[in-house]
Amino acid sequence: MNKRKRIFLTGTVALIIILALIRGPLLRLYISGKTKQLEARYSLIVSYEKLKMYGIAGVKIEGFTIYPKGGDTLFSADYVKLKMNPFKLLFLTPDIRRLDVKNMSIRFVKSDSTSNFDFLYKETKKANADSLTAKSPGSRLNYAKTTDYLLSLVLGFLPAKANIDKLDISYLNRDYSLNIHLPSLKVDKDRFETEITATENGISEILNVDGVLDDSDRKISTRIYSRDSAKFSVPFLDYRWGAKVQFDTLAFELAGSKRENDEIHITGKALAKGVSVFHERLSPENVLLANGRFEYKLNIGKNYIELDSSSVAHINDFSFSPFLRAEKMEKWHITASVNKPDFPSDELFSSLPKGLFYNLDGIKTEGVLNDHFYLDLDLSQVDSLKIESLLKPKKFKILNYGNTDLRKMNGSFEYTAYEKGVPVRSFIVGPENSNFRPLGRISQYLQIAVLQSEDGGFFYHNGFLIESIQEALAADIKKRKFVRGGSTISMQLVKNVFLSRHKTLARKFEEILIVWLIENNRLSSKERMFEVYLNIIEWGPGIYGINEAARFYFDKDPRDLSVNESIFLASIIPSPKRALHSFTDELQLKPEMGGYYRLIAQRLRVKGLITETEEMQIKPEVRLAGDAKRIRESMKNLVLPLPEPAEEE
Repeated sequence: MNKRKRIFLTGTVALIIILALIRGPLLRLYISGKTKQLEARYSLIVSYEKLKMYGIAGVKIEGFTIYPKGGDTLFSADYVKLKMNPFKLLFLTPDIRRLDVKNMSIRFVKSDSTSNFDFLYKETKKANADSLTAKSPGSRLNYAKTTDYLLSLVLGFLPAKANIDKLDISYLNRDYSLNIHLPSLKVDKDRFETEITATENGISEILNVDGVLDDSDRKISTRIYSRDSAKFSVPFLDYRWGAKVQFDTLAFELAGSKRENDEIHITGKALAKGVSVFHERLSPENVLLANGRFEYKLNIGKNYIELDSSSVAHINDFSFSPFLRAEKMEKWHITASVNKPDFPSDELFSSLPKGLFYNLDGIKTEGVLNDHFYLDLDLSQVDSLKIESLLKPKKFKILNYGNTDLRKMNGSFEYTAYEKGVPVRSFIVGPENSNFRPLGRISQYLQIAVLQSEDGGFFYHNGFLIESIQEALAADIKKRKFVRGGSTISMQLVKNVFLSRHKTLARKFEEILIVWLIENNRLSSKERMFEVYLNIIEWGPGIYGINEAARFYFDKDPRDLSVNESIFLASIIPSPKRALHSFTDELQLKPEMGGYYRLIAQRLRVKGLITETEEMQIKPEVRLAGDAKRIRESMKNLVLPLPEPAEEE
């Protein structure tokens, strides 16, 4: 037995000595094979001047470059030194313990339609194509595995000890240049720190960065802050997307669990201070966030990603716990919810980011709110879409209206009509204007026809019809564009009176908040709101208010409009600029208007405005008069493209 042990030990030592002696050629052979694979897969040229071993398990690559065939150099370094686990190296499974790099450069160069990083897009397209040709939707799907791989990749990017002496990352595209310069990046016991100088088209700013990459605990934390307490402008965003983002401090940390049973959990925190964001599609002003924090837990499985309801988001002084789950079966199934029971109302309104909602900036409230929101969207059964939304007040009161007095509709006020953000006309809404008509001087036929066409429940709801919003959103998703809006008259009115100036993403949320404030606090009566609505909406190119509309189309006062004329006017509200195209060259309404006339006539009969006999006699027949008639007659010999219908917002 002793002899066998001695033979085994002797053989093992001999094998280790032999492997150690030939490790250089073996390593070169291994790297040569990997290099050829890389070159073949991405059409790259990988070259180096020298490759040599040092110490027991050290590798030094000198004059290291990578570039696409016929393209600019993508990567270069004077040398890359790697110190690895000697035992694993013997079996060609590199485990890097220390990294040293000098003069490392990564250059992304774009010229006309080509770049030295085109291969990245080709690989992405290939991956997408492969996923589309998979035998079944879930055959290659595994988000937990992908997340685990990416986390390991990031954590393994820098070993516990590293020193990069001068790193430059640059992007060049015609007249645009960006350079990210790190004079040095040091990692010691998983902790790193560096200074970053970002130079965009000749203008430089400096950042400090520090953090931890702990592979053993699968933990990442980073803090990014501007030097000298000045705001740092994030480069490239303005050039690429027209967005300007500045901040004082950004920080995040995350810790990932081991993947077990195709599930991985990620917990962490994110923090932002002194954030300023501008994009013309978000808001016409800089949006300012003093403090934002997010404590989150992500549960990631084979076919789902879930934001746990234990997560907490903080926006200034307001906090809430969102839940979101996206599960991929045949198609995505998305559920989301937010529940925040009794909380002080001013926590919400005083925490709205500055510049996001102009009209509500400075608003002060008191009382208690209770919020509930739920969404269930299965893209394989879009019509099953379900939305629940309720913001319930208790002893709620507005103490200060901020920039805009939301009660202004109660008296005379100046209204400005806008088209594509440009003011086209201003006029007084009130008795001072000879065109203004109170409800008592507007045909009941017209009033009910408009209500039944636009919002039959206007006098009974609190500004929103969830059922209509559900149906509209489902239709939009199926068509993959805005085809229906689900807006109530309250929402249309608020958009016109308070928000018509700038079309932005924030405007829809401001519209919802203003409608809620007006309706729940009875800041204006329903009658007054409907009266204002009829007197300001557009009824044709440059035609605003029901008096101008009645005169323009029929040369009548609004009180004298007939049933047929009222139904026609109600029909044109969604697309007023197309109104005259509803007529033939013989000045007759087109036959396709018949279905709409029958529908509204039936509703007028149910409301008791007309008899059943009168309903049967109603047809799409009106007699144009006044300016509308003259304009339509002048169009007979013209071949004009139809105006596009107004985009639903």
